[in-house]
Amino acid sequence: MEKGQARKILSELLASHPSSVSFTKHCRVEMENDQLITGDLFNVLRGGKIHTDAEFENGQWRYRIQTAKMIVVIAFANPNKVRCVTTWRT
Repeated sequence: MEKGQARKILSELLASHPSSVSFTKHCRVEMENDQLITGDLFNVLRGGKIHTDAEFENGQWRYRIQTAKMIVVIAFANPNKVRCVTTWRT
């Protein structure tokens, strides 16, 4: 899916169904390593931009949501569910 469409779907999901966002075990480990909390990731997901095209990795398309200080990589598990795959501070 095109990055603009991904951004739109993500925004709609966050507004109507924030519980549709989940975090992989790897993402939780990286959050702990960088002393991040779920609220930090939700802020990036709400306000960040997708600057690059999706990358196909491990059988799924992944999108980098970026702010000046953080990156969150997401994958759509299905059209109504988002999985945070990893995160880091920039």
